[in-house]
Amino acid sequence: MTEASETGGVKPRLYHAPPSYYSMIARLALAEGAIAYERIFVDIHFRLSQERPDYVRLNPNMTVPTLVLADRVLDQSRDIAEYALGVNEATLGAEAKAWLDLHYALPIEELTFGIFLARSRLARIMVPKVLARVHRRLLKHAAENPDLAAVYRARADVFAERLRIFDPATAGRLAERRRAQAIDILDRMERALSDGRATLTPPAYGVADTVLTVFLARVEFIGLGAELSGRPALERYWRAMQARPSFAAADIWTRAHILRLLKGVLFDRA
Repeated sequence: MTEASETGGVKPRLYHAPPSYYSMIARLALAEGAIAYERIFVDIHFRLSQERPDYVRLNPNMTVPTLVLADRVLDQSRDIAEYALGVNEATLGAEAKAWLDLHYALPIEELTFGIFLARSRLARIMVPKVLARVHRRLLKHAAENPDLAAVYRARADVFAERLRIFDPATAGRLAERRRAQAIDILDRMERALSDGRATLTPPAYGVADTVLTVFLARVEFIGLGAELSGRPALERYWRAMQARPSFAAADIWTRAHILRLLKGVLFDRA
């Protein structure tokens, strides 16, 4: 593997969480770009490391992934994927940009949790309580860290909005709306791939393949795998993407790995 020239001989540091959707995009892009980097596990579920002041100063969004380079910090998976594959918004082809825009227009959290809430009565009880608890905790952090108060309050506002979005009373409608959006992406991919192309933007693998491979993994993760097998060109493409060495190297999750998640928490490593 090679290191990015701008790191000045120091490996980039990727702050990530194994099951995080956008962390998977970052890991897959870095694997495909053959960029050596240091993985730093962020426990976003139990220790809530993303809320610690040192991490907040690094990434005020309090999200993963975060890629630290010698001269800048990238805290958006799209930016990390473009960096890793040697493109940017100015050099992206129109077709690749259209695929990226389509993908990032889907709120993946709303797809995942909308379906989860619609299927599980327990989730409809627990998720609002968890969101309210996070909202209160962020406001407490704001009071305890005056220099970061505005950042914590802004993040608290995000969770207040999530409380509204993930209202158990409207979970079914949310799930259907986001499911329809995901199915539209699958249909568009099927039509594009029906000409026999091996990648979404021929002639070579590109950034669109990275983000949409992770999207297909999430489709399986949430129990919509039958939608892939019902589309022959897409199924062929999905099998090919899973067979690439980068897929295993990037640890792409198509199902929950509870024991691995707990191991990471206990031993503070991914």
